[in-house]
Amino acid sequence: MSVLGRIHSFESCGTVDGPGIRFILFMQGCLMRCKYCHNRDTWDLEGGKEISVEDLMKEVVTLSPFYECYWRWCYGIWWRGCVTSRVCTRLVPSL
Repeated sequence: MSVLGRIHSFESCGTVDGPGIRFILFMQGCLMRCKYCHNRDTWDLEGGKEISVEDLMKEVVTLSPFYECYWRWCYGIWWRGCVTSRVCTRLVPSL
């Protein structure tokens, strides 16, 4: 049985938010309701689409040769450390 998540969309070759190319994932169902949110269409808990972790990873891996290896390694270790420590994580590429 695969794990499903609800996403709004993804940008496979984002270059707007800084140097380099990155995979940007917009999750669906944000409850923060920030006053100046640029992605209010992500607030709806039923919006977007469900996607399996496996299918999402296929998208990321397909484009991985275009991303710098250092950042994948660094974020992977950081992310695992957060999960192991039970720290709530959010990736916000615009910050």
